[in-house]
Amino acid sequence: MNLPNILSLLRIALMPAVLFCLREEKTIPLLILMLLAVATDYFDGFLARKLGKISELGKIIDPLADKICLDSMVLALSLWRGFPWWATGLIILRDVLILAGGLLVIKRMKQIPVSNWPGKFAVTFLSAAIFFYVLNWQPWGLYLLYVSLLLILVSGITYLQTMLEHSKKHIL
Repeated sequence: MNLPNILSLLRIALMPAVLFCLREEKTIPLLILMLLAVATDYFDGFLARKLGKISELGKIIDPLADKICLDSMVLALSLWRGFPWWATGLIILRDVLILAGGLLVIKRMKQIPVSNWPGKFAVTFLSAAIFFYVLNWQPWGLYLLYVSLLLILVSGITYLQTMLEHSKKHIL
């Protein structure tokens, strides 16, 4: 266990408080907690690279923490702030597919897959859409959601192509 991994776990630990503040419409504490969660996401990766603390555990905990946080938020926003249920379903489906594909890659190829750039941009736009939904800034939140879903599609296609290329190499 190292500092970057602790930051990833802290991001997960913040979620009950984030969801409570969202439910109770405590906007200022909610925004502070969300910014803290975003900061842990940035600094866990930054510190892991800067301090040479990249670990196999961190390669699993960080993206898992991202999925737990984002999926929790879109579910809660669908319940309480008008976030479209169809988008929540697509986002959660994408994360389940990424987790399943990642487990397959780990099992077959004995390596932990890394995220791709379209996926990183998708998460950035989705996070912005979430902020806009938290603040009830519409239609801007919906526009950002559409951009993030387009990037999620591009990311998914990229992941699929990469997995197919790796499986061809390991089959031949």
